[in-house]
Amino acid sequence: MLTSVIFCRHGETESNLGGWLAGSRDVSLTERGRAQAREAAATLVAMGRQEGRSVPVIHSSPQRRALETAGILAEALGVAVVPVPGLEERRWGDLEGGAIPADLLREEVPNGESLTAFRARVTAALDGLFGGLPVPVDGRPPLIVAHAGTWPVLCRWMGVESALLWPPNAAPVTLTREAAAAR
Repeated sequence: MLTSVIFCRHGETESNLGGWLAGSRDVSLTERGRAQAREAAATLVAMGRQEGRSVPVIHSSPQRRALETAGILAEALGVAVVPVPGLEERRWGDLEGGAIPADLLREEVPNGESLTAFRARVTAALDGLFGGLPVPVDGRPPLIVAHAGTWPVLCRWMGVESALLWPPNAAPVTLTREAAAAR
């Protein structure tokens, strides 16, 4: 069973910079976002050296901003990127392209994906990747590159409470499940 995972939100995008909701829109990184990804890669390489256990694989949302971040990380780490359908950001429907709403945890959005459906989709993707497997086999935690909305679902799935609503762009965070909370 998965006891530890590293999560990295994608680097900065035009939507992050402009304060608008990207959701299912396939936006790319800004130059700053690419620089953030390179900094995250350096952090992960240093973590691997310090802990003596590098990242074995990168599981990424198939959206451009996540794949671009994952590609930069993979190049520095010398590992493969595996796109994982289901890890995409929530589909916000009519709200996409507009200002980020104050109530990001609302259940329903016009012509979009319900919060319940989004959580179920991401959970199913995580179960499909790690459900019941003795991962990591060699003690090295996998890396997941995804979105702000994916973070709280991953935390819930891992049984870990986090003070972060979501991590900053391209800032690797290690989640470790307590032995008692292990699935």
